[in-house]
Amino acid sequence: MPTKTKAKKPAKSAKPKTAKKAEPKKLSAPMKEALDAVAAMPVRKESKLEAIIQLLSRPEGATIEDMVAATGWQKHTIRSALSYALAKKRGYQIVSDKPQGEQRIYKIADSKQ
Repeated sequence: MPTKTKAKKPAKSAKPKTAKKAEPKKLSAPMKEALDAVAAMPVRKESKLEAIIQLLSRPEGATIEDMVAATGWQKHTIRSALSYALAKKRGYQIVSDKPQGEQRIYKIADSKQ
């Protein structure tokens, strides 16, 4: 017994789509005022990572406890920030020294790599 097959539909011809230029929408007066107010806001430059950089830039350096107090982060987060965010991403050379009987002190070396 022969099986019925459906006839294939002819393929649609590919028409190149024309790119329409999107015209910017006109903003209302309150929206313009709000956008101007946002643009006039000061940029926040003080971050927790910047606080760590300032601590490490001091001549005496900083301990993990100093950085925990300044940022509120946990110790493992501070160590991660030192090795990844500062050393690998930003190129700082972090050096550490452990005087006998004292806590380890971290500093940023004089030159940035």
